[in-house]
Amino acid sequence: MRTTIRFASYVFAAATLGLGVPACSSSDAAEPGGAAGDSPYEYVPPGKADDYRSTQGSEYALIALDSVTLPSADLALTGPERQARAEELVQLRFKALSFFIYAYVGAKSRDDSNYEYGGFRTTIRQKTFQSQDISERAGEPGTYDFIFEAEVGGPKDLLSKLPLTGKTFPLTVPVLSTDEIESGSYSSKYKHFDPSKYTPEQLSTIDVDIEEKPSEPDAYPEYSAMLEDGLLDVAIHIGGDYNAARYDLTTARAVFDRLQSDLKLKAPVASFDELKSDSGPFTGTIDSNGRSVDFHVYLIHPDMNKEEGVGYPGLIDAYKASAATRDIVIYDGHAGYDTSYSGVVVHYNPRHAISADDFDTLDLPNKYQLFFFNGCKTYTSYADAMYDHPAKNSKNLDVITTVNFSWLSEMTRVTTDFLKTTVDTATGTHAPRSYDQILGKLNSGGSWDVIYGVHGLSDNPRLSPYADPASLCAPCDANSQCPGADNLCLKLSPSSAFCAAACTDDSGCPEGFACQSAAATGSNVISQRQCVPKAQSCN
Repeated sequence: MRTTIRFASYVFAAATLGLGVPACSSSDAAEPGGAAGDSPYEYVPPGKADDYRSTQGSEYALIALDSVTLPSADLALTGPERQARAEELVQLRFKALSFFIYAYVGAKSRDDSNYEYGGFRTTIRQKTFQSQDISERAGEPGTYDFIFEAEVGGPKDLLSKLPLTGKTFPLTVPVLSTDEIESGSYSSKYKHFDPSKYTPEQLSTIDVDIEEKPSEPDAYPEYSAMLEDGLLDVAIHIGGDYNAARYDLTTARAVFDRLQSDLKLKAPVASFDELKSDSGPFTGTIDSNGRSVDFHVYLIHPDMNKEEGVGYPGLIDAYKASAATRDIVIYDGHAGYDTSYSGVVVHYNPRHAISADDFDTLDLPNKYQLFFFNGCKTYTSYADAMYDHPAKNSKNLDVITTVNFSWLSEMTRVTTDFLKTTVDTATGTHAPRSYDQILGKLNSGGSWDVIYGVHGLSDNPRLSPYADPASLCAPCDANSQCPGADNLCLKLSPSSAFCAAACTDDSGCPEGFACQSAAATGSNVISQRQCVPKAQSCN
């Protein structure tokens, strides 16, 4: 059996295996449980369009034709009841399709029996599965055809790795009964699905069209919103580890040290062993364009459960309290594809966690926040689960997630590099970094196979928070004469120089200016992008 569909061009943008233990939940380690083109877009899932960016990977849109058949007991249904039953089966079929697409495109462990099947370091964005049309097939009562759409995140070279014919790759799935679809029993029956182990009669093939989505332009985090109250407060929550080696404690100890050595913060206690859940934050200050801002970082780790009156429920409450108040909330720990099981996990056996499916029940504020979920495959639903919260949208929330495995051995570096880049004060004052600069740092080192990307950029600023548009084209002799640590004095000619302003995209510049690369004086090295006059003249 084979179903096929074709669709017009749309182009959409966001790669990475290292050594070590992956940060995947124990259930999930075994199973999953540029510029726009000229053609009209035919694929834009509501609320999901063009809000994601990564320096090492891309988002891809999938679309294909599939079908469901009503069981004999439902064939007597008519009108709205019949259509509702068909739509219910389609939704359940989505879950099955998500499972088998992931089984094909997702990275595998060498211990998995289907290690040689597919494997393209790619993760499905589960909540993007939608139906475009559901219609009963003429001449076959009870069989309904539907077009399904979805998004996946993967490496930039994914299209060159897939066995494409044009824009289409074949997806093999087992022939499933209605009972298997409704019960979800396929997830255990086909735990490590490999079509080579089944007969042709047991399989069907769906031809899936795939295209790269255009990337959301680079932008800045909402620094102004985070710093306006004079305090940048961050919470780092280390998730529990089921490995005997307790990588969670290794990570927590290393973060304790690097917050002091790399970020120059003052620890609330003299040693890691003295750190308690109520010890208070690591402290420091940031020079925010001449204004002193307090910088506080709270570190919470699983062994704090041993404190009297805390326990594992207390660690859950600590995360909820951070989510309700902090500017930046970081989770370093096991995560995975099954968001009813994975989320923020503070302990295994017995399990104490906040599932990603319950993120919309957190007590989140209306203020701008940045959440970072540093674990395996958090791209799958973590950001979408956060955006399901009634208090959150792309204007007041950015979410950094991962495609593919992340590595416990790299978490300390990734977390502290993220903070060090975000609050870069190497020059003595805060130099605001864009997401490309932040993500570029994360997508390097031993975590080269992880795709770190950010969601929610459609409403983020593309002009430096310290730029003063009124200073553009003002004459200058040095960078210090232009406001903000990242705004440069640029030479327009050998005899004249003018103030520019740091930017990430033309849309961040005032009318008459464009965001262009600027080379450092006496060097061919491109330093950063600046708003400069389109006319190449300040006259």
